[in-house]
Amino acid sequence: MMPLFLSFILFSGLVFATEFEGVKIPPTTICEGKEIPLSGYGIRTYSIFKIKVFVLAVYAPKAIRKDKGMDLEQRPVCFELTYLRDVDEEDVNKAWEFQFKDSSQHNYPALKEDVMNLTKYFGEIKGERKESFSLSSDSTKVYEDGSLKGEIKGKDFQKSFLSIWFGKNPPTKQLQKQILKD
Repeated sequence: MMPLFLSFILFSGLVFATEFEGVKIPPTTICEGKEIPLSGYGIRTYSIFKIKVFVLAVYAPKAIRKDKGMDLEQRPVCFELTYLRDVDEEDVNKAWEFQFKDSSQHNYPALKEDVMNLTKYFGEIKGERKESFSLSSDSTKVYEDGSLKGEIKGKDFQKSFLSIWFGKNPPTKQLQKQILKD
């Protein structure tokens, strides 16, 4: 017979944070005032040397499937990037500009302006820092360490942003595989 304490832990519904690459990833987060579960997480590496840049955690009401990521209609959805290394402001800006240019499969007339606004919300990355993106029904809110930095209106930006992570040319195939469910 299972000890009472052990059965309490197993059946109490308690879920603990996952630790990945030294980053604690909670099983749920509050996104747009709603508690939503973790859908997936992974690590962004850079170059052939596999330099660890950030851990990405994606939270969504339902697990995001490989064939539904870009056309995702469920909201809210939150992305949390926890940086593992220092990055100067110029490289942060170049990375976002490159990723939208290289990975986005949804272009629209104001994309360049929206990406420029996005880069204004961040600066140099020093120490462990978290950037978060909250996608609601009609806007994307951008946070740095829990503090609202700005907002980009419209679904066009969201489609472009989602295609970076879930489209045909993600930052790395390994990261995409880690954050998606089959």
